[in-house]
Amino acid sequence: MARRRRRRKGPVHPVAALAALSGGVLAVSLLVDTVRKHPAAAAVVVGAVLAAGAAWFFLLTASERRLADHERHISVTDGMSGPEFEQFVARLMRESGCRSVRVSGGSGDMGADVTGRAPDGRRVVVQCKRYTGPLGSPHVQRFAGTARDIHGADVALLVTTGHPTRQAVDVARRCRITLVDRAALARWVTTGIPPLP
Repeated sequence: MARRRRRRKGPVHPVAALAALSGGVLAVSLLVDTVRKHPAAAAVVVGAVLAAGAAWFFLLTASERRLADHERHISVTDGMSGPEFEQFVARLMRESGCRSVRVSGGSGDMGADVTGRAPDGRRVVVQCKRYTGPLGSPHVQRFAGTARDIHGADVALLVTTGHPTRQAVDVARRCRITLVDRAALARWVTTGIPPLP
């Protein structure tokens, strides 16, 4: 495939540069002149801008606080769809100090719903299973087949809202997959400490 050549930006024309500089100087001088002539109006405008900025910041942080409080209770996951649960786990990873967290779930993800870097730099690959019932060993086996060989995981987490069967737990232990069941997920949400081996 032929590479596209980047267009080189030519030098800035001196007349254009002079026009831009003159326009900037004119705008600043008009602003200063307006403030001198109407100091009360300028103070009101500045106050309104600052108040609007403060209100926006307060609403933004209040919304984030409400979301964080809501997600502290693991039962919130019960009403989530699969993609919402993936986003939930990604936020949890970020809040736990993981970096470069990316949601890649969907068809063709080959088992890697969320990827990122642990605080110590290891590559973390997560498969998310929002289940209400038991999680069987075939789910663990499929993830074990892709986590390290295809996705290059140093740490492979299978996060589920369900309850792994005894066989699933055994397969996970043998394949070095960390199973994060509902109870472990609740601890992670409460403490903020990721269940990394």
